Amino acid sequence: MSCACAFEERELAIPADLARIRDAREWASRVAREFGLGEDGCFCVKLAASEAVTNAIIHGSGSRGDSVRLAARGDGDTLIFEVSDRGWENPGGSEPTRRLTEGGRGLDLVSMVMDEVQLVRRAGGGLLRFSKRRESAA
Repeated sequence: MSCACAFEERELAIPADLARIRDAREWASRVAREFGLGEDGCFCVKLAASEAVTNAIIHGSGSRGDSVRLAARGDGDTLIFEVSDRGWENPGGSEPTRRLTEGGRGLDLVSMVMDEVQLVRRAGGGLLRFSKRRESAA
């Protein structure tokens, strides 16, 4: 059963600090519940947000002074999340280059648990958009 309720866009900005991933994950889970996703959908959103924010912090920020922005909006029965970072250039081969070689499966995991995923590289940074549809009533 779909909800015809108005769902206002939500936003959260956090410092690019791995210690803040939990805040983003809990925020995304709460938004998914408020949108009306079931338990499985909420778990998938929570997992995807955790991976997306981790990637934004590690690969899309140059320092903890940068921020990562999360936004969520409804489109009919689909909840759309966007995670954006400022991006960075690494001319000197510093610490972030080493971090790029660690991990490497986050986007694959997001793609497995979400209905649609799109990664956009822009001049102002990166944007990962992912969405989850409400489960149909049986």
